[in-house]
Amino acid sequence: MESMPSVESTGTTGMNGMTTRRMWPRWKKVMIAGAAFATLAVIGAVVYLRYFYGKDAPPPFELSSIALLPIQSRRSVGRRPHNRRRLTLIIVSVITIMMAGNAVADAAKAPKLGSSCSKVGATSTIGTTQVRCAVTGKKKRWTATSVASATTNPASASPAATVGSTVKTGTPSAGLEGPYTVAPGSAAGYRVKELFVGGLAKVEAVGRTEGVTGSVTLARNGEALVAQNIAVTVDMTKLVSGETRRDGRMKTTGLETDKFPNATFSASAAASLPADASSGKAVKATLSGKLTLHGVSRDVQIPIDAQLKDGALEVVGRLGINLKDYGIEPPEIPDFVKADDDGAFEFKLVLKKG
Repeated sequence: MESMPSVESTGTTGMNGMTTRRMWPRWKKVMIAGAAFATLAVIGAVVYLRYFYGKDAPPPFELSSIALLPIQSRRSVGRRPHNRRRLTLIIVSVITIMMAGNAVADAAKAPKLGSSCSKVGATSTIGTTQVRCAVTGKKKRWTATSVASATTNPASASPAATVGSTVKTGTPSAGLEGPYTVAPGSAAGYRVKELFVGGLAKVEAVGRTEGVTGSVTLARNGEALVAQNIAVTVDMTKLVSGETRRDGRMKTTGLETDKFPNATFSASAAASLPADASSGKAVKATLSGKLTLHGVSRDVQIPIDAQLKDGALEVVGRLGINLKDYGIEPPEIPDFVKADDDGAFEFKLVLKKG
């Protein structure tokens, strides 16, 4: 008797002349489903890494006069709702700007005796009456202090006695010379690319620390200011990148902050700031000196932006580096992620006089 065809055969003819359909064994179905799932998982991981993961990396430092709001410019579609802090910052900044605008508008208006004012201690005149902004009850109001001389020459009057005038305490360049010390608001750190799955996805990793100390002395060379005796130290053990696993690895691999806790820069020559710096304009300059990182010192030239503003010297700089030039072996997890050889050292210094 002729035997029946196996269910695993492909397209054989039975006794009745009908062709039997191939049946897939269960183990083959499991393998195919597993391969499809793994493929989709890899594709999903690459898409996530390329377009979502690491997109919260902060942008390079900027002078505060350039960056009105410290909000990152890059944004992804469908971002997670953890941007509430940014929204709060925007709202607070807008309210602050509006309040400042109202204060300016109030200052520009001619005061009236008993009307509200914005800045306690401000003075002006109403006709021949000297008035002062003072707290009356719970409100700030213009109150009379004395009668101004009717023969006062407007050309020689104090700027503070003229409605809407700006009080000037001297030339913009007065008193700028002297020692400056790193103050709160300063930060420094690294920026490097992480290459996932052989470079299929690239993520920008940024680590920063506010553990920065140092000083600089401003002197004058003719019309220009000169920055000299520049020395800065960065506490690398306090670097934070927003990824705890990365920060933990940096203690023993890569930067090896457990062995090399500090990075330092010491200028080898004074840096000349253009004459415009004295007037409060943002200027460009170059710092020449030695950068010591991971225990290795190298001569470098760092391009900077600098600005003297509100009694402080603000300096922003960024230096591209090759990690291996400083004996840093790029951290990696074999067959998954590896840091790029090229990175950047960046900083923002806020220096206060004294």
